[in-house]
Amino acid sequence: MSARDQILSTTLELMATRGIAATSLQDIADACECSKANVVYHFSHKEELIGEALAPSLAATEALLLAAEQSGLGSEQARVAFAHDLVDLLLTHRLATHTVITHPYFVDSVPALGAAQKLMGRMADLVTQYSTGEDDRLRFGIVISGVTYTLVSANLLGVQSVPEAELKTALTEVVTSMVMHAPTHVGAPS
Repeated sequence: MSARDQILSTTLELMATRGIAATSLQDIADACECSKANVVYHFSHKEELIGEALAPSLAATEALLLAAEQSGLGSEQARVAFAHDLVDLLLTHRLATHTVITHPYFVDSVPALGAAQKLMGRMADLVTQYSTGEDDRLRFGIVISGVTYTLVSANLLGVQSVPEAELKTALTEVVTSMVMHAPTHVGAPS
């Protein structure tokens, strides 16, 4: 792995586990066992580094959205395929997605987070376009944030020992049932 790629990987790990504000360029350099000057050589400032670290996730999310927007989610088959693709995206880009979801207050200062927030809004719009209303939008937000928290905190929750294939199947079932097959109305407990 190149020094640049190591810096990007370490940045995602630290931002997802410690937070953006608690992660300095020096922290990234220390974790990479390189100098801060080496980090700054590759990335002139923290916002650029964050943008580069999030870029693959943003591109994958954009591709997922474009495909789903073109095909629509009107059929059961399309919704299930979308759920599978979404879980693949969340598994592949768990650190980036978790960072995006847990740092909405940085959207004005970090352009990549602003772009990510717009993509998440588009995804919520797409899902709720084929649903029963705002309850489903709320449910979608809970599912996405819950899945990413679970993936990033896997060791704390005991999920780390679950083989990737089983985890993917379980997450796909959760995403499909909570978002794509949401009940039209849930009454108050009696």
